[in-house]
Amino acid sequence: MHTKVIVKTRNFRFGRYIETNDPKETKDWTFDLGTNENAKFGSYGEWQAQSRWLSDKLKSNTRIACFSLDTPPLTGNHIEDIFKRGFCKPRMWAQYAGRHKGACLIFDFQRFKQLVEAQFPAPFLVMSGPVNYADRPIFSRDDESAYTINIDYLRRLGETQYFKSHLLTFYKCMFFEKMTDWQGEREFRWIIFSDQQEDLLVKFGNSLVGIMFGADCDQSEVNDILTTTSQIGVTCTGLKWKNCSPWYDFGNLKYIGFKP
Repeated sequence: MHTKVIVKTRNFRFGRYIETNDPKETKDWTFDLGTNENAKFGSYGEWQAQSRWLSDKLKSNTRIACFSLDTPPLTGNHIEDIFKRGFCKPRMWAQYAGRHKGACLIFDFQRFKQLVEAQFPAPFLVMSGPVNYADRPIFSRDDESAYTINIDYLRRLGETQYFKSHLLTFYKCMFFEKMTDWQGEREFRWIIFSDQQEDLLVKFGNSLVGIMFGADCDQSEVNDILTTTSQIGVTCTGLKWKNCSPWYDFGNLKYIGFKP
């Protein structure tokens, strides 16, 4: 969703897990078959079918919302803290915000958390937490159980119950872990599991507390959003660059009242 649409509708859309930019999340997972009871595995085709089934079940309707955390501790001194802020990451501006032409939405964590949990009760399954960063070689045995289907339990429980059991056992490794190359993002994410095909929208109410505009954001876009937010208590400013350092665009009188 475009920033202007998000702000005007006050709805935040959870994206599809399989549409992120991480191959771990977009590509099918391959599961081995395992047994504790010397059960027969069946044909190669059966293994492939079981692997595709669990990968699709875990990913197909899973939704995700990703955020960047500040790096503690913050002192309250904006000069000292600016490099620790979640909105001050030039690579992320280039990667996710149209090469500095977009905007960064700043949410109050506790308010947003309460709204998500209230709007997606059971049978939705909501999980959240910081992402752990680890590099797992393809021949590593650390995660072998996460990517192994225990056919003893599968045959005993049936597909529906086995899926839930596997998910609840291994969700941290599967959904809250990325390679260390991503660790500069300091990501916190919400994951929602649902059979619903339609978009999942959360009404974020007063949890949106600030908007940071990119250094190359179009001024007409800025003006539209400032007009929309003028009466709802959302403070705004821009991020500018001087030589090697970012700084708040305090010189722009449009942003009077922003409190980073």
